[in-house]
Amino acid sequence: MRILVVEDEPLLAMMLEEYLAELGHELLGSAATAAQAFEFLDGDGPTPDLALLDFSLGQDANSLPVARRLRDLRVPFAYLTGHFSLDLENGDPEAPIVTKPFNLADLDAAIRSLQVTV
Repeated sequence: MRILVVEDEPLLAMMLEEYLAELGHELLGSAATAAQAFEFLDGDGPTPDLALLDFSLGQDANSLPVARRLRDLRVPFAYLTGHFSLDLENGDPEAPIVTKPFNLADLDAAIRSLQVTV
């Protein structure tokens, strides 16, 4: 599976890349901001098979714009978050939540659940 990762913490992004490789998936790209994620989604490259989105991206930013675009593209995704609840208002896309901190087994289970929709 080709997976897009949107994660603003460099160490977590590197850990996700290692986990994805260990699980046999291809990292399509890693983005730290919504703008960088849109470069992958709107570019000439392949569309991801699924995406993993850190919900909070820096100060006062989140991945909801990316989630909306993924929904429109029919690309399944999961949120990665350390928050116990997400405030999804105004029809923002719902998705599985992988709670931080997570381990390889947690990530594998989330990816497997998303593959059902692919």
